[in-house]
Amino acid sequence: MNQPQTTFSDMQVLAQINYLPLKLEDALFQHYPAMKLGQQDAVAFYSEPLAAIATTIYQQSEHHDWVITAPPCHHLPAAANLLARKVHQLLALQDITTALVEPRLNQQQASFNNEAEFKRYYDYSKNSVAQRIAERQRVQDALEADELAQHFEDKSLIIINDINVTGTQQRFMQLAFEQCNVKACHWLYIFNVETSLANLHPELEHQINYSQIKSLNSFSQVLADSQTDHTARCISRLFNEELDNFHYLASRLTVEKRQQLHWLAVQEGRYSGKIFEQKMQLLDSAKLPLTPSLKKSTIEA
Repeated sequence: MNQPQTTFSDMQVLAQINYLPLKLEDALFQHYPAMKLGQQDAVAFYSEPLAAIATTIYQQSEHHDWVITAPPCHHLPAAANLLARKVHQLLALQDITTALVEPRLNQQQASFNNEAEFKRYYDYSKNSVAQRIAERQRVQDALEADELAQHFEDKSLIIINDINVTGTQQRFMQLAFEQCNVKACHWLYIFNVETSLANLHPELEHQINYSQIKSLNSFSQVLADSQTDHTARCISRLFNEELDNFHYLASRLTVEKRQQLHWLAVQEGRYSGKIFEQKMQLLDSAKLPLTPSLKKSTIEA
């Protein structure tokens, strides 16, 4: 690899969050939970303005060896990966030539060994700054440096992500890109949280994520929707449910949809452990046992 070069970096956002309470009734917030789970209309809602920013960056730059990318994933995409794919498509419609690269994490480190490991992963949006740093370091360690360099060296990058809270993920990724000698990093976000607010309330990300789709019924509609490209977050939310709730959700799906979700969980490689065995069996069953009785307030939208 060549000697490190100076990397240009900037950040543009659709909305800045500077104070609480959040205006969760605004459209930018209302579509966000569905986007995180993979609903196509919600992904398109954010991709179009992000693509407009990307177009301006491309047109104003002297560099024309471009890569569209997003944070690394295992098998299933995160919402940011879906956004990056859609932005890439929208740029192509304007005859803007870019590559789309999706960094992958080491599958050998995917499976959760116990409930505590899964909770640390699932509850990332509730984590303190210190917990976020530890999790991002673990993710960074699962990246293949040589693989990154192969795709990114001497390129100009447009990195699509959904929210920048503490900046932890961006700092780790920026370092990895600089080690690949990229020419420029243009970070595009839906939301950026002001630094002091983020340090005091990193959990506000969790509030946004769950501001709309709260009940079992509303979540079951997302799971069943043919227009949902189920994200890693969507599958992890399903497996985070208590067994009775999980059974209720599974019972509202067709056999074909249950088996699709089972296949996605297998492909993701996180749910092969003993702690998920009963839930995986429920998804893979052609016929479920009787649905348990749940509180009405839990299931209603």
